[in-house]
Amino acid sequence: MSEQLLQVRNLSVSVEDKPILHGIDLEVRPGETHVLMGPNGAGKSTLGYTIMGSPRYEVTDGEILFKGKELLEETADQRAKDGIFLSFQNPLEVPGVSLRNFIRNAVEQRSGSR
Repeated sequence: MSEQLLQVRNLSVSVEDKPILHGIDLEVRPGETHVLMGPNGAGKSTLGYTIMGSPRYEVTDGEILFKGKELLEETADQRAKDGIFLSFQNPLEVPGVSLRNFIRNAVEQRSGSR
């Protein structure tokens, strides 16, 4: 059995005191691809925002482990440096910033070197 890359165990999440996720479990091993599908309002985005550390989402139960490290103790910027972040399907263009420069800067921030 290979080591887990991401483990979500018994995760429950609320947004503005409204429970959204209830007891979610998910395991992702290195090299695997997972797709979350479901109707609007099923909690797909809530799960993504919670994993990446958005402060709007309150974890009321459970844990999230990334490479064996507890994520709930880390801020969103710490998670991003570990490679956990949300990307838009159709990102907005920023005048004067090419996609190449944006990605290069993101990699430099993560690795600490050019």
